[in-house]
Amino acid sequence: MTGHVMAVSINPGEHTQFEFIGMTFNSDTIISTLVAAVIVLALAFLLRAKVTQAVPNGLQLGFETVTKFLATQVEGMIGRKVAPYLIPLALSLFTFILACDWLSVLPAHIGGHDYLPPPTADVNLVYPLALLVFVWRHVAGARRHGGPGKQLVFVLKGHMPAFAPMWVIEEISGVVSHALRLFGNLFAGGLMIEVIGALLPPYVGWALNGGWKLFDMFIGLIQAFIFALLTIIYFSQALEIREDH
Repeated sequence: MTGHVMAVSINPGEHTQFEFIGMTFNSDTIISTLVAAVIVLALAFLLRAKVTQAVPNGLQLGFETVTKFLATQVEGMIGRKVAPYLIPLALSLFTFILACDWLSVLPAHIGGHDYLPPPTADVNLVYPLALLVFVWRHVAGARRHGGPGKQLVFVLKGHMPAFAPMWVIEEISGVVSHALRLFGNLFAGGLMIEVIGALLPPYVGWALNGGWKLFDMFIGLIQAFIFALLTIIYFSQALEIREDH
């Protein structure tokens, strides 16, 4: 009795691309990012139109819950008056990343590939998000401490002179881990969906695929919270006054 092995082609990290002015762009990531941005803007306008001081609807209640949680974190770490922009920033990042992550629930075509893959499963989006937080927090820290020079002195105060170079490694690793934590979880979820779609026939795989997508949504929610929470932590470290402690 001879066995038969079915050839399965899975190409993780493969993107639809196009060339422009000598550079290569991932068109699926660009389209998914724009769709997520439109969703966030639509939710913002809908929330603004439906907001009430009476019994809140589900959308308002959800946003109020998330905002209260983030505001509590900011107040406990640095204080709202120190960085009043930090709550809107963290909330915007959370909402945008969640919209990106939850694009994975859209149906996938034969083979398990998503029609509209989550853009957070592409390093070309998560690295700019992490760099945005990195640059903004140091700009905010420089404004709080009296300029870039004083900000650098403030940062180096936490390191012995001989270990000052470790700060550079620490900062680089912080940006990388901030980005790759989000990317790795979303990429792995998409890869599992591809594997399920490629290995199992549609009449069996749909149930397992659907269950995994629900789990993937939960992971996407957690990762959006973690990214926003880490943003608050990084800002609190950049804005603190060590003499106050």
